[in-house]
Amino acid sequence: MTWLVVRRVLIVFVILATGGAFLFNLMQVNTSGWNFSPLRRNFSAPKIYSKVISVTSIGTWRASNRRINLTWVTNPNYTSVTIVNPKPMYQIGDILFIEVVAKDGNRRRKLYGGDYLQAVLRDNAQTASTKGRVQDHGNGLYTVSFILSFTGNVMPQVQLIHSSEAVQLLKELREIPNKRRWSCRFKDKGEDVTTTCTILPSRTLSSSSQCDFSVLNTGRTWFCQKPNTTTCDNIKMCKSARDIVDELVTSEERQLFERPFWNTDLVTDINGTISVREADENRTVMHSFPFCKPGIPHKHPEGFWLHGKWHSLSCHVRQFSPQNVTECLTNHTVHVRGDSTCRQWVERLVKWKVVQRGAGNSLIGPYTATNHSRGIMVTFNFHTLPIQTGSWFPFRNLSESGISVEVRSMAGGPNVVLVLSLCAHFVAEPKHVYSSRMIEVKLAIQELHRKYPKTKVIVKTCNTRSHRSYRSVVQQSDWLAQQIDHEMRSILGDLNVAILDVWDMTVSQWYPHNIHPNQHVQDNELNILMSYICPEMLTNIEQ
Repeated sequence: MTWLVVRRVLIVFVILATGGAFLFNLMQVNTSGWNFSPLRRNFSAPKIYSKVISVTSIGTWRASNRRINLTWVTNPNYTSVTIVNPKPMYQIGDILFIEVVAKDGNRRRKLYGGDYLQAVLRDNAQTASTKGRVQDHGNGLYTVSFILSFTGNVMPQVQLIHSSEAVQLLKELREIPNKRRWSCRFKDKGEDVTTTCTILPSRTLSSSSQCDFSVLNTGRTWFCQKPNTTTCDNIKMCKSARDIVDELVTSEERQLFERPFWNTDLVTDINGTISVREADENRTVMHSFPFCKPGIPHKHPEGFWLHGKWHSLSCHVRQFSPQNVTECLTNHTVHVRGDSTCRQWVERLVKWKVVQRGAGNSLIGPYTATNHSRGIMVTFNFHTLPIQTGSWFPFRNLSESGISVEVRSMAGGPNVVLVLSLCAHFVAEPKHVYSSRMIEVKLAIQELHRKYPKTKVIVKTCNTRSHRSYRSVVQQSDWLAQQIDHEMRSILGDLNVAILDVWDMTVSQWYPHNIHPNQHVQDNELNILMSYICPEMLTNIEQ
């Protein structure tokens, strides 16, 4: 009898508990329409948005069979952009706050974050612009803040680069190994043999069927299908081959990386332009900045464009003429290592006749450019694999090549500068590929500084790029590039290195986005580089 009573009590308890949880969930759904954005706390009573639903499960927009319900995806046509702190007139130094409310194709406000937004404030009359900082509140609300750095009539532009659903898919696709393929030639007695190669071992081939060119206990890895008629040692040249993205992404998933869900301006209720004037008091964003050196804090934003000139908000960036650059680099050796975005800098120095380029492969190096009368030497060499290019390039023994190998063998000193750019060719690879390579580089820099503590090391961040197809977006999205930047900062951030940030500069530039930015942008990048090499030099533009 006692057991029956206990059993009934337990049943009642379960029913009450279940009902209580159900009521609690209803309360959550019913109150989720309230706006709890911290920027709204001092304003009027919270606003209730209609048709608010809670979406937290992947199954709501992508079923187990990978079919997608696009009406649940963030839709730029219904996502709104509103000024939070409207004024008839703003002043230099004010912060303009904008609220973005993400909504889906059914006009329902989304209650989870993750959308990738880019925001730029522009003044067309002055070719002035600056990047906005986006804060994701995790509930479908985003706050964009702009530091008002120049006077004029400005207009904010907020773009949905990727919906949160596309970002989730990018995270998954990034970790799939060997999305990219290369063709490598092997020397044979007759015609050369070509086989497929990848940066990580193939899962469809046995280990005995693959040539393993990797270096033990390093991030330098390379695998090729063994040729039938010659040996692995006879590898000569490689180039990029067709990727397998089409096999990984369904036609429905592909739509997430196409308009309107990709790279689309958001709807705004801002009428006209926003006026900014000089501050009444002694307030300005252009106060006295420290000289450019290692350890400069990362700013949001890093700076702004005005009349075609980039103004840094992190450190004192000077304007260098070709003559100033020659004076700065006199009796200096500069080793430039990485990709084509830093090779452009060397090419610019050659065009300015600061140095004269010597023999060597003009695309991937190694080569040396010199100015003997001034004692200037600039060297360039591409990082080792992966190298994404449709042209054949010579295969280099991985145990003898690579930035970490070169840095360890360098002679440093107070007049030696090491410039690194490691981004563009790693974006498509799984995170661990880049991390392991950067850890190698970190150890090499530490060894260089132990031997030559006064050697300057400058590391360039990623920059934006154009995308010709959805395949390019999937493998080289700006979102992926920013993840590379974050990883680089987390690994190298505690070293005595200078982080030369060009991300904000290229996001807010006035030219089409390109992996090789417009020449005018490059010149402004060189101003930053020279400001790190010769921070206290007074240029003729300032005299």
